[in-house]
Amino acid sequence: MRPLSPRERRLVALGVLVGLVGIVWLAIIGPLVGGFASRAAEREELRATYQRNTRMMAALPVWRAVAETQRRSAPRFAMSAPSESLAGEALKERLRKLSTDEGFAITGVQDLQADAPRGRVRLRADIALNLTQLCEMLRRLETEGPYVVVDYLSISADRAFASGHSAPMDVRLELSAAWRPDAGRAS
Repeated sequence: MRPLSPRERRLVALGVLVGLVGIVWLAIIGPLVGGFASRAAEREELRATYQRNTRMMAALPVWRAVAETQRRSAPRFAMSAPSESLAGEALKERLRKLSTDEGFAITGVQDLQADAPRGRVRLRADIALNLTQLCEMLRRLETEGPYVVVDYLSISADRAFASGHSAPMDVRLELSAAWRPDAGRAS
């Protein structure tokens, strides 16, 4: 093998120097700089978490007030009863009271608890009433608590059609309402 020329020796020395610098960078400086960068990112994440938690803590009185408002308004959205069957009876009683107040006749009431999802009570009622009574009944069901959902409404005006005179309509109504257990209340 022939000896290297001064120019080739400089190129080999430069290559070895670049290799050593690369090894030093990969072994020492890279992890050191990477550690600084990762700790800086962690600090930023912790700072953001701290600010978010501070905002949440500052909003705690507002959330307590909202929770208290929801607790006070819960009876408007769900029937309180010790059991699901008693909640169904309360819904029937509400419909009976409504029929007494508005002057229409309930011809039949049927429990639909087998079809009801958990936490809801359902019933079907067959009613004979006129249009004004129907509108008032639906308005009261919609606006008075505990709120109910009209799942099904069927109106048949066959008697009026057959006689040619105004006659009560036959209405089939399916209602459902949310209920929540209330062990302190007895019926």
